[in-house]
Amino acid sequence: MTTVSTSNLAGGEPVPTSDVVGTDFGLPLVRPIRSRAVGRVRTVRSPCRAHGGVVVWFTDGTKTPPLHGRTSWILAEPDVGAHARAPVMA
Repeated sequence: MTTVSTSNLAGGEPVPTSDVVGTDFGLPLVRPIRSRAVGRVRTVRSPCRAHGGVVVWFTDGTKTPPLHGRTSWILAEPDVGAHARAPVMA
């Protein structure tokens, strides 16, 4: 199991998150979780420094509330079969 802090989180990394726990100006909020079995895997778009901490934005339009930079994330395994299942346009 590989973990990385919020400060070192890079775009494109898949991480498990909770289901939506609230909203912030209409944007759904999620939180990091400690188990791969619970929640949903989301892909990081970008972490941004904000007043009160670091906000992590995801490619599906969700984000986290401001987090401490040392908050740890579990890196999820990439879906290797995703490209094999994609339809091929001829």
